[in-house]
Amino acid sequence: MRRASFVLLMGVIAFWVMGAEHARACTCAAPATPAEALKRSTAAFRGRVTEISVPLLDRIGLTRTGGHRVRFEILKQWKGASSNSTVVITRLTGEACGFPFEEKKEYLVYVVAEPKEIQTGICTGTKNIAEAAQEMIQLDAMIDAK
Repeated sequence: MRRASFVLLMGVIAFWVMGAEHARACTCAAPATPAEALKRSTAAFRGRVTEISVPLLDRIGLTRTGGHRVRFEILKQWKGASSNSTVVITRLTGEACGFPFEEKKEYLVYVVAEPKEIQTGICTGTKNIAEAAQEMIQLDAMIDAK
């Protein structure tokens, strides 16, 4: 009897911690132009993903933040503090509008500063490098014009 009560209690606690899953869609307006994306961002760069990590509590199922820490090797930078690498947070829950990065692939990344971290997602204008050739030419032209 005690064991069944304990198991039931643990199940209730687990359900409460994880919460009921609500389907929410991402809603945002991505920048219409590279100039707008650059203006909105605190940093903009071309980078190759070298590592993606997920918080421990997300991995074991106790939380569902959707947070992914994505480490980039910076190949070219248009805005932000000069660096060879950086870590950016993207949230892959439905309502968070995160970007589905993959290791060893290249991206044009726009980031925004939040109180504790820099973040990116589909709302910033971030995209796969294969879709960004013309945009990178425009970024080069904007920077050269300054």
